[in-house]
Amino acid sequence: MDWPSRFLIGFLLWIGFEQGASLGQDQVPRLCVVLGAPGEPLYGDMFQQWAQSWSESSQGTTVQWIGPVNPAQVSPAQVSPAQLGVVDGTSDRERLKAWIDRVEQVPDERTYWLVLMGHGTHDGKITKFNLQGSDVSAQELGQWLSGSKHRWVIAVCGSSSGPFLAALSHPNRVVIASTKSGSESNFSRFGGFFAQSISDPESDLDHDRAISVLEAFVSASRRTQRYYEDNQWLATEQAILDDNGDGKGTPADFYRGLRLIKRSEEGKVDGLLARGVWLKEPFQREGLSSEDKSLIEQLEKRLDDLRAQRSSMESLRYYAELEEVFLQMARILYPASR
Repeated sequence: MDWPSRFLIGFLLWIGFEQGASLGQDQVPRLCVVLGAPGEPLYGDMFQQWAQSWSESSQGTTVQWIGPVNPAQVSPAQVSPAQLGVVDGTSDRERLKAWIDRVEQVPDERTYWLVLMGHGTHDGKITKFNLQGSDVSAQELGQWLSGSKHRWVIAVCGSSSGPFLAALSHPNRVVIASTKSGSESNFSRFGGFFAQSISDPESDLDHDRAISVLEAFVSASRRTQRYYEDNQWLATEQAILDDNGDGKGTPADFYRGLRLIKRSEEGKVDGLLARGVWLKEPFQREGLSSEDKSLIEQLEKRLDDLRAQRSSMESLRYYAELEEVFLQMARILYPASR
């Protein structure tokens, strides 16, 4: 690294330290973006572009950056307070663990995002995400988060990332892996498309002017598939999402838009939680109490249940119950229209 780059990084960290001294626990960065060891310059350039996409998508948010992030690719305002006070010699693995530990000190339940982008390895037993220095395994990351009271959105975007899904699965957690299994070991491009999709208006499948985790997942999966088709290559990755805590995961082809069109053999549905979590909430939900947000989630689940039962219900009853659910949602989201 050249002298100007070292100076800029040091300056940004110093600013973060000065600001961080007076921050409370409630100001811990809610988004952590981890860039893994690139291995080759080509991948390093790609990871920097993906980081820039996250920087642009999260404007106004303090971000915990970990890994070989180029300061020129991210907004200086997003440099996290004190970078947890780390100094030269602290490994990326230690930085990640320190951020998680700090999150767990926050007393109130909140939603935190962890995005890992890079390469992964799987030897048949142990799956790891490659960091600069010591790597982190799926089991280790699962242990670090095992007692968390918070809601999490975790995206492990790398080759052989499938086993992370089962290791991180939890009822109050959205987990995304770039590959369905550990044996999908070729370079994964899903992470780049996910970084684009999280703020791309074309990903807004329900046209509410906000992009949920489910929308970004479906959109990124389609773009990944299209990439392989356009290049006439056999797809070597299939991303999966789990948000019901069963650790099995669901691919994007189970959805048409946001509506589930297939059922797994176990009959358990993924996507309900992911559909109601955003990096930036829709304007309709801004200012809602936690109780009202919970009611909206229950009503959305009721809509899914009704649609699944449509073929076995009389039309009049189906539309009457559908109307009642929509009216209840409108009373919460648009109280002035009562």
